[in-house]
Amino acid sequence: MYAEKIFVNGTVYTMENEAEAVEAFAVRDHKIIAVGTTEEISGFEYDEKIDLQGKTVLPGFIDAHLHLLAYGAGLLSVDLRGTESIGEAMDRVAKRAAETPEGEWIRGLNFDQEAFAERRLPTREELDAVSTKHPILISRYCQHVHVANTKALEMAGIDREYAARVSYELCNTDADGEPNGILCDTGVSPVLAIIPNPIATYEAKKQAAKMVCWDMAKYGITGAHTIRGKHVDLDEYLNIYQDLEDEGQLPVRIYASFDDYPNLPFRTGLGNEKVKYGYYKIYLDGSLGGRGAYFTEPYSDAPDTYGAMIHTPEEIDEMVDKANDMGLQIGVHCIGDKAIECLVSAIEKAYAKNPRPDARFRLIHVLGINQDLIDRCKKLPVMFDVQPKFLASDVRWAEDRLGPQRSHYGFAWKKLIDAGFVVTGSSDSPVEPYNPFLGIYAAVTRQGLDGWPEGGWYPENKCSVYEALSMYTKNGAYASFEEKIKGTITPGKLADFIIVDADPYKVEPAALKDITVLKTYLGGETTYEK
Repeated sequence: MYAEKIFVNGTVYTMENEAEAVEAFAVRDHKIIAVGTTEEISGFEYDEKIDLQGKTVLPGFIDAHLHLLAYGAGLLSVDLRGTESIGEAMDRVAKRAAETPEGEWIRGLNFDQEAFAERRLPTREELDAVSTKHPILISRYCQHVHVANTKALEMAGIDREYAARVSYELCNTDADGEPNGILCDTGVSPVLAIIPNPIATYEAKKQAAKMVCWDMAKYGITGAHTIRGKHVDLDEYLNIYQDLEDEGQLPVRIYASFDDYPNLPFRTGLGNEKVKYGYYKIYLDGSLGGRGAYFTEPYSDAPDTYGAMIHTPEEIDEMVDKANDMGLQIGVHCIGDKAIECLVSAIEKAYAKNPRPDARFRLIHVLGINQDLIDRCKKLPVMFDVQPKFLASDVRWAEDRLGPQRSHYGFAWKKLIDAGFVVTGSSDSPVEPYNPFLGIYAAVTRQGLDGWPEGGWYPENKCSVYEALSMYTKNGAYASFEEKIKGTITPGKLADFIIVDADPYKVEPAALKDITVLKTYLGGETTYEK
């Protein structure tokens, strides 16, 4: 048998079953045509032989939920990740203000008030102390909580009358009823509507997407499910990725999803092996860190706060029903148990009316699920898109929000896996870095990157290495109806795979986050080499 390339003398985890490994495999026409021993594969006729020298090979990683273009645009903003006080965050913004002409916007991204010494959100007064001559908007890493200075509020028309029209959860106010600059979810929409787009031109968007895609290849990512979210200013464009593919500049397979119905009568899956139309995205509630996730019981650290819904239950029923009837896969941001309950009820109604074969409803984030909801979901064609790195970032304050009883079901991916659900792994970038090994580490250890807490947070929810790797490989392929063409290293599948510097089954769990990709292949062609 003839192969263009053969790869021999490796530890090649197929991901078909736990720890299942072969020594070698062969590639032709961008697909894997055979796997086996080095002796077996070396018997092929071939053009090129690659000696793996004992190194570990895994299927290419799939990030099943991120905002690719938004990450590219965010590279032009002030990065507030890692700041440990309001003062440190303001210093970074002030540095940018000193370099920016008066009147031009300043954007800051990725702060976390729970990491601040003050353990609170900044207000407009602190941003005003940085500058009253620049409109400023800074955003929490979850992209659901923002703080604007006075100039930005004035330009957007956000005043006490605006605050009176919307809920306090969307536009926080001071004791006098004046907006204090803190805006959540759709409350920030008037500001986002007037901020100049840092990648306004088509060419700028394409270059940003190209830059991010090639960077993702460095982390072994061969597939990305990228999502638009208009209400939090997250754009996506299918034609950008089509153009990049035409130019030979697309090293990642794209499954793009949108929070609008398609304006032509096509269904999920339209496209080819490189660029496909994905699912219809619905946002139901806010974030856990910003106390916008919607719960049945109040937050343990804010007894008067339950979170808030972006849509009414009636609107959710209508959106899910319409999308299901259009033949669209549906993916829904739902974090709190009340938001999840509203969604499950909508799916139950829509699916009873139109039980489409193989619907694969995607429930996204689900940080506050409970056993009753899990049991209801068992009767439905649902799966779960989760972001394991969230736990590593949120572990020091998650129990403050949830309380001990709910924390047993907080970030409870193991419970979902044991219940028989397909669970994918992702970053929600730009919320978290898209290095999959950070998520794999978090799923296995249930610790922050600093190793806290010892033994892991609610360790009964720890995943095995195989379960964590499956989230980022074959489960990601399943999520986009592509399990027959990718996600494992088996004959007939696309030759998307990576070579890494350590065996994830053999290293200590704490070292999973440090595993490095040495080489990435897409369709048997090199997209990254260290």
